[in-house]
Amino acid sequence: MFDWNDLRFFLELQRSGRLLSAGRRLKTTHSTVARHIERIEASFGTALFIHHAQGFELTPAGQALLKHAEAMENVALLAQEEITQSITPLGKIRLGVTEGIGICFVTPRLGGLFECYPGLEVELVAVPRFVSILNREAEISVHLERPNADLLITRKLTDYRLALYASPAYLDRAAPLHSRDDLIRHSWIGYVDDLLFSQELLLLNSFCRAPNVVFRSTSVIAQQEAARAGLGIAVLPNYMAQHDPLLRRVLPDEAIQRSYWICTRRELHKSVRLRVVWDYLLALCAAQQAELMAD
Repeated sequence: MFDWNDLRFFLELQRSGRLLSAGRRLKTTHSTVARHIERIEASFGTALFIHHAQGFELTPAGQALLKHAEAMENVALLAQEEITQSITPLGKIRLGVTEGIGICFVTPRLGGLFECYPGLEVELVAVPRFVSILNREAEISVHLERPNADLLITRKLTDYRLALYASPAYLDRAAPLHSRDDLIRHSWIGYVDDLLFSQELLLLNSFCRAPNVVFRSTSVIAQQEAARAGLGIAVLPNYMAQHDPLLRRVLPDEAIQRSYWICTRRELHKSVRLRVVWDYLLALCAAQQAELMAD
């Protein structure tokens, strides 16, 4: 009979793909993770992982174990959630968001949440990538695309608009800009194409067929700073740039619309602490439509 505790190490290695990463997530060493994997493989009498240059990949036996291990993990999480909620209705919740909405929109507007729920603790993971709910990186996640997974509950958080922005200093020295046809003669700021985590970030070609990109970054905040520094034109969410005194909107009639989606795991959706944050974000975006959908 295998040790139930070994399943934590099995799940973490499956999610991270590497011993070092799994060890860091579990606050232990990579050798400890390896020992637990060896022990559970010995107890089943078969290999659960194949090790190759890209990391660890599940064998068919590992795939068969995965669904049972996740089911057991879910039961444990539900038990923990029920006991925690019986002691205190709130506590810590981790919210995973992309940089723009996380840093520039959500964070400055969290005061009302803590005023209503002083026992709440929010961990905001704001990074230029998707934060995985399935891999337990967060309990609530905001995405640029609608996630498609049976284990998730998903709904649209809000639509928002993006437009063209540049600094007055750049516009003063650059070629005249009166129509979309003039954009081909300008310098652009954009994302690093081969590091895009969503096709929704392919923004420049919505305005210019062959943009001359002089600066690229995985960070939309870095792109805003580059535009402020006069490097060129950036496509930025209006909620980030429209009130920036160092930026001017270019071609005001030109804009594109995108959406944010919010999701969580099904077994957590009834959690009081999760629903407090979930409902607050939905109400916040509904109340801030003038900011998010500004023309």
